[in-house]
Amino acid sequence: MATGDERQQAVIKRAAEVLLADERVLGVYLIGSYATGAADRFSDVDVHLVVTDDSTDWYTEHWDDVLRELTGPTVLADRLPGMIGGLGITPDWLHVDLIVHPLAGFDRFQYDGVKVLFDRDGTLFPEGDIEPQGGRPTEPYWPAGAVNLFFYFLGNLVTVLGRDERVVANQGIGAVRDQLVALMLAERGVRRTSGAKRLNALLSDEQRAALEAIPAAGTDPADIIAANQYICRDFITRGTALAALTGNPWPAEFVDATLQHLRNHFGIDFA
Repeated sequence: MATGDERQQAVIKRAAEVLLADERVLGVYLIGSYATGAADRFSDVDVHLVVTDDSTDWYTEHWDDVLRELTGPTVLADRLPGMIGGLGITPDWLHVDLIVHPLAGFDRFQYDGVKVLFDRDGTLFPEGDIEPQGGRPTEPYWPAGAVNLFFYFLGNLVTVLGRDERVVANQGIGAVRDQLVALMLAERGVRRTSGAKRLNALLSDEQRAALEAIPAAGTDPADIIAANQYICRDFITRGTALAALTGNPWPAEFVDATLQHLRNHFGIDFA
């Protein structure tokens, strides 16, 4: 039966076969949705190689040639900053990442969820595939960074609307919403391991409904303010409850200062 991801499966099969023939490649594994079992016909393929240290320079220069051995022609092959390797897009818009790890710097626990295609001498992944631990509801935790970022981004609404930067203000809705998502994941005890294009399964029905109810906003300041108000009220309700549940301090001084800053400028309450 056709599953819709035959093109992705063909790349994975070629990775296991073609790269095995290269003695410099010590192992090949998948991360992302094809490692965690969440793949569908829209999924990217994330192929990672472990290579001998003395072949690192060659792969740094020729990673895109190796990529095209797996995918065929590409319309984009772009290096990812700070990594050996990058992403490729084929003419039919299949997205494949190829990342190379020198043996000396290889860490088999770098990723939460690994599917091993081959391990040449059995020492890279002695216990085989690594089952993902993230993405599953566990004990709620306190996302201190997301809480601080939320009120930092929210306070900057005064600056961007004060300058009449309406496009930037609209973009800011997404920034504060993303911190609300992080708070919701912490409520459920979920530590995200799936890609940025997959969220539904990590949230509860109630959480998804709350996000979908955020008022729509274009570039009208009143609409932008209304969306931020809605997000802020939901964030404070959830955040104070989560702080109490996890025994962590709510940053009341920073929150109060931010809310007063907004009230002084806009003349309305956000909480």
